[in-house]
Amino acid sequence: MTKWKVAFFLLLGSVAALFAILFILIFLPSGAEKPAMVEVEGETAFHVTSSKAELNQLVNYYLAKEAGSAPIDYDVYIGNDVELYGSFPVFGTDIDYYMTFEPEAMENGDIVLRQKGLRVGLLDIPASYVLKTADSAYAFPDWVHVVPDEERIYVSLAEMRLDNGMRVKAESFNLAKDDIQFAVLLPEGAAQ
Repeated sequence: MTKWKVAFFLLLGSVAALFAILFILIFLPSGAEKPAMVEVEGETAFHVTSSKAELNQLVNYYLAKEAGSAPIDYDVYIGNDVELYGSFPVFGTDIDYYMTFEPEAMENGDIVLRQKGLRVGLLDIPASYVLKTADSAYAFPDWVHVVPDEERIYVSLAEMRLDNGMRVKAESFNLAKDDIQFAVLLPEGAAQ
């Protein structure tokens, strides 16, 4: 054989061997194993930190959404305390009031707003009367429970359901330090 034929068959054999090696490498198992999903005990939660300004926007969005077509005649503002502004009818006229509440995150993830201050013009009206009147006059969301005799408002986040079935749980609610933390919980079985 001539040198050219030998060179041609060596080149052809090299190309064939290269394709054979590539074919074998492609179809051999990679050795990488798909990691198994780790089961998490209890509920799956995402932790969210918020500021007072962000929480103000969220609260007012939900109040407007929950009120539907009913006119909202009270406002909530979150500063160093939770502030409730509104009015209630007395002898055919509306009397404006301003209440402040000290929030506390409960172990179950709900929030209790304990009445701290009340201003109703120059009148001395018991806070329980204002809360009772506000509870009967306003369209609070179903998960907000006004307890006039104890001068508090109980925000049951466990009862508040988001459209996608998720729930919210308060973990920390320190307004003085602007440290507001929530856990957003997936519906049971969603992470499987």
